[in-house]
Amino acid sequence: MDKTIWHELEPDNIFKAVEGALGERLSNLLLKRNSYVNRVYELEKHDPAERVIVKFYRPHRWSSEMIIEEHKFLEELSAKENPVIAPLKVKGRTLFTFKDIPFALFPKRGGRAMDEFDEETWKILGRLIARLHLVGEKHKRSKRITWRPTSATKHHLEGLAKTDYVLPDFKKAFFDAAEAFIKKAEPLFGKQEFILLHGDLHKGNLIHRPGEGIYFIDFDDIALGPPVQDIWMLLPDKPENCKRELGLLLDSYETFRRFDKKSLDLVPILRGMRIIHFVYWLAMQSGEPDFHNHFPEAGTKKYWNEVTRDLQGII
Repeated sequence: MDKTIWHELEPDNIFKAVEGALGERLSNLLLKRNSYVNRVYELEKHDPAERVIVKFYRPHRWSSEMIIEEHKFLEELSAKENPVIAPLKVKGRTLFTFKDIPFALFPKRGGRAMDEFDEETWKILGRLIARLHLVGEKHKRSKRITWRPTSATKHHLEGLAKTDYVLPDFKKAFFDAAEAFIKKAEPLFGKQEFILLHGDLHKGNLIHRPGEGIYFIDFDDIALGPPVQDIWMLLPDKPENCKRELGLLLDSYETFRRFDKKSLDLVPILRGMRIIHFVYWLAMQSGEPDFHNHFPEAGTKKYWNEVTRDLQGII
């Protein structure tokens, strides 16, 4: 169904949707931007100095309430001078629709991808993440998923079980390993603090803007979860193998906000949750025309052997 809907995004329809939302005419510029899950385009107002990014959200992945919560979180972060890119608000709205495809508009803010981090970068990241969490800790309820095994991981497994993505010869081993993982992992979350998070904070979701510094981008996967979720994916290795980098980050983090260092014990579990989440994500995208060009080994016997073995190793 998604493939049919995406076919509606021809240039004339994109201009019609964006101009209708903005209430003004655009130039003829239309550039497709890199995005696999959603569809993202760059357009230009008649003033060449002002360009707009339109993000068409994949239908049925998020409800309107969930997307609006993301937008409000970005607005709240921006108001507190966190380095994020909030959506444009037109007549009090940030979310629009075109033929059942939700979309939002953002000001263009270019930047370069982040490479290896030096000592100062780790310190800056620590401070920035802590400031983001100071806003996130005010949110104890959310329309978004709660990042714990019996909610997020169980949801992903239930969705996966409704597909035929797992090869028959691996179904029992994979689902047995995943269920055993949930049973072992869930008790470790009992006393954890849960706040609203970025949820998918890795190098690919950071940019550096000249003269401004580091920005957080792509808040599609905001969730309620333990603060360590926004720490571990940035690390170059397991926490015990990168104590220097972790120390720099957490020391700076704690200039703004306390960090529960015992929560680092969750990192192997969070990695297991991400493995299952990614399997589910691949299953949901597997019908896309160019899927196998992007993920040539996904769903193969080798893939299922490795995934199942990884989960069993965490158990």
